Amino acid sequence: MNKNRKKFILSVDDFGISPLANKNILTLLKNKSIDRVSIMINGVFTPKELKKLVESEVKIDLHLDIERKNGKRAGEGILLRGTLFSVGLLSKRMRPKSVSAHWEKQIEKFHSLIGKYPDGLNSHQHIHYFPPYFKVITKLAQKNDISHIRFGKESFIESNTATYRILAWLHKKNKKVFASSNLESSDYLVSLDWIKKMDNFLSQKKAGTTEIICHPEIKKEFEMIKIISNS
Repeated sequence: MNKNRKKFILSVDDFGISPLANKNILTLLKNKSIDRVSIMINGVFTPKELKKLVESEVKIDLHLDIERKNGKRAGEGILLRGTLFSVGLLSKRMRPKSVSAHWEKQIEKFHSLIGKYPDGLNSHQHIHYFPPYFKVITKLAQKNDISHIRFGKESFIESNTATYRILAWLHKKNKKVFASSNLESSDYLVSLDWIKKMDNFLSQKKAGTTEIICHPEIKKEFEMIKIISNS
């Protein structure tokens, strides 16, 4: 690994969301281009694909999700999820107690399929950043001896996107809970699609580690991951 790479943690999401995502993630694993993979344990993958993932010896995180009754995901995008969160608290299915039970089942399914508990926890579309769910994810991590969650001990890397502004605000709300949890996380977080000037980003002087959240089923991000991994 190049010296510059040590300060970056390349984390790819959505193993199980589609055959293309699985294929691209396994290609990146074969080339030793990434550090962590987040699996949607109720997603679609073959036993062969799962075996290759486990045998790669990469850190495997659980990508927690919330589903509606019809099996579809509860909204796509942080803005839509925020609305659904606010309205959803009125329904039993979206209340923290119900979400905790649902996520606990996903953790146990991960253990059943992979033979160990996840190396870390995070969530689809950053849903765990909403404060009631952040308390849930920290408690589940502690209960199951999972030491790492996606948070960013210091902050997110700044961006002009609406998603960044919402997540940065939620991050501040959750700092006290994270600090008292004794859980591990990277120092900083950034979504790959927030990075507009790659050269400037790669030459940053921030101390500590930055987790880069990637979605390799997207062609542009798949190619950008290769660039960062070779930097």
